[in-house]
Amino acid sequence: MTAARGTGFLAGRPHRGGGAPFRAVAPATGAETGPEFTGCTAEEVAAAAALAAQAHEENRSLPPRWQAGLLRGVAHRLAEVREDLLRVAHEETGIAPDRLAGEFARTCGQLTGFAEVVEAGTFGEPVHDPADPAATPPRPDLKRILVPVGPVAVFGASNFPLAFSVAGGDTASAFAAGCPVLVRAHPSHPATSEIAGSAVAAAVTDCRAHPGTFALLHGAGHDTGSALVTAPQVRAVGFTGSHAGGTALTALAARRPRPVPVYAEMGSINPLFVTTAAAECRMDDVVSGFVSSLTTGAGQLCTKPGLVFTTAGREFARRAARLLDETEPGTLLNAATRDAFEAAARVPGVQTVTARREPNGPGFRAAPVLLLARLDDLRRQPALLEEHFGPFAVVVEVDTDDDLVDAARLVPGSLTATLHCEPEEHPRLGPLTARLAETAGRVVHNGYPTGVAVSRAQTHTGPYPASSHSGHTSVGWTAVRRFQRPVTFQDMPPALLPPLLVPPPRTAPTPVPAPAPEESS
Repeated sequence: MTAARGTGFLAGRPHRGGGAPFRAVAPATGAETGPEFTGCTAEEVAAAAALAAQAHEENRSLPPRWQAGLLRGVAHRLAEVREDLLRVAHEETGIAPDRLAGEFARTCGQLTGFAEVVEAGTFGEPVHDPADPAATPPRPDLKRILVPVGPVAVFGASNFPLAFSVAGGDTASAFAAGCPVLVRAHPSHPATSEIAGSAVAAAVTDCRAHPGTFALLHGAGHDTGSALVTAPQVRAVGFTGSHAGGTALTALAARRPRPVPVYAEMGSINPLFVTTAAAECRMDDVVSGFVSSLTTGAGQLCTKPGLVFTTAGREFARRAARLLDETEPGTLLNAATRDAFEAAARVPGVQTVTARREPNGPGFRAAPVLLLARLDDLRRQPALLEEHFGPFAVVVEVDTDDDLVDAARLVPGSLTATLHCEPEEHPRLGPLTARLAETAGRVVHNGYPTGVAVSRAQTHTGPYPASSHSGHTSVGWTAVRRFQRPVTFQDMPPALLPPLLVPPPRTAPTPVPAPAPEESS
């Protein structure tokens, strides 16, 4: 059994910080759980950052594509602690065991997927333009490649304790780039973070990388994170969380003597547009899918649909409210999430169509809330256009399908936008889909936005305020680009080039042995 002891990791070893103590709180009961943890001081963060910079230098002497072994090693080590990791994650987050099991599989799949990207050599995107003396002006020999930026700070997310946390996508993509990683563990699940961190630290040792390649730093307040973002050795930041947290870190990083990018995936309203024909043909199916998407994970997914636009608004809201009122209140991640949900769930002057239910029992629970509004309400009440973490959404009734384009113009930048329509409508929906592409990083047709496949073509970002850098995804194999920068080598001899720019030596083909004669039984 792997048990948390209240430590982080520094220089490859368990480390207990010298800062303020804190403990996790179980959302299901509201009671403290697990061992006592302590935050890291500014001096400890500085020591971790200095070790990461040293690791960045010394890891260059490792064999080419060494990152693949590290990534596969983390997945292997995580598998060894799977049961303890899932048990503790459930206790600290209240997330259902089956969803955590799926998240664990996704976490390991991300790690092995990035390992395959490294092994294929595509992560460096090498480009070669041969010299052309006859060009005007003459062109030298140019070889371009993406190189790792250096130490990366990663902030664990509250709602994905595995896939967007210590060994999650930001860490995996930074490792794939060849960057050391400094993780600020989320204080809502510190024991989960410690167990996952032990797997990462062991994998670093297994592949003989520098011990500064990974650090796990705890802290219940903002001090540890602020010290991490402002550490001079840090070259980029990966963050998944609230709009307030992401913008604060972005501003902090911009004020550094040497500013660094913060790749923050923040709040998103994820609008869903339902045409008149779609509502007439399959209202019940669309409503059922919307309710399922809204309530998955107690509405605590960054891709939760928070707005629905349709000419059938009243009927859509009525049917959705009936299903939502039959849904058991969900467990929210922590007290702060519960308090924010309760404050946002009532908007003056806007009709609430779900029953006003107060959840019974201990812990941080919330019943779904659905409002019914019109476009003028959105213009008068900006809060209706903000993400509210938890099972909260607004149905907006419009007069005609032509109003859907005007509605889309009101929606702030989002991770996703969804369109439900019928085939006969396609010829006239070009302006709406073009507008949705301006609004979101992923446009969904006749589906639902929750659930983000990890693949080469995936985009998990969006225009501000959904993210701070809409040019880079945080999910999918191209997420590695966030932690790289391009360098061009001009007329450089092969001995001085990075290994990915040196073509492998040509060898004579190996003769294929003749098959052995089959033996009869």
